[in-house]
Amino acid sequence: MNKIKTLDVLKVVAAGGIIVGSAVMPSLPMILVGAIKLWKDVNRTDLGRIIKRLEKQEMIAIREKGNQTSIEITEKGKRRLLEYDFENIERKAKKRDGKWRIIIFDIPEDKKRNREAFRSKLMQLECIRLQDSVFVSAFPCKEEIDFLCHFLEISDYVTVASLDKIERGEDLLFKEHRDWDNNML
Repeated sequence: MNKIKTLDVLKVVAAGGIIVGSAVMPSLPMILVGAIKLWKDVNRTDLGRIIKRLEKQEMIAIREKGNQTSIEITEKGKRRLLEYDFENIERKAKKRDGKWRIIIFDIPEDKKRNREAFRSKLMQLECIRLQDSVFVSAFPCKEEIDFLCHFLEISDYVTVASLDKIERGEDLLFKEHRDWDNNML
């Protein structure tokens, strides 16, 4: 039996909800296992426990209409999914594309925690810190930056510029990150 995680259940429900025919709550986990091929080797007891906990925490809503039961993610559940993504954010691009992204921000003092979290996540994305509020990346990272700005509610304070070349300083940047593909200079 495979171990199922709460995150997996939330992701499946968020992907479009689940509708099953004539489900009664106690048999819901068994019906879901049959309906979701990914869960065929999952412990039904664990799945049932996760579903009940998510419903109690108001992360999902289970509704019965006629002979159908639907499971949908709630706004609270969507927020929790974003938190999972925030905690585990990674840069998707593995190769450079010849452009530089300069991330400049001036986040107000009343959002200090958000600013510090943003800096931390930029470093997690392997951006290079040029100044306290100026970072650079040689990798495509627009989606990741947009997500961080949205999640941290700082979009109005962040600017991203894309450049073909940095006149001075490329050598200094690459000395710090020798593992980058120097052929793209």
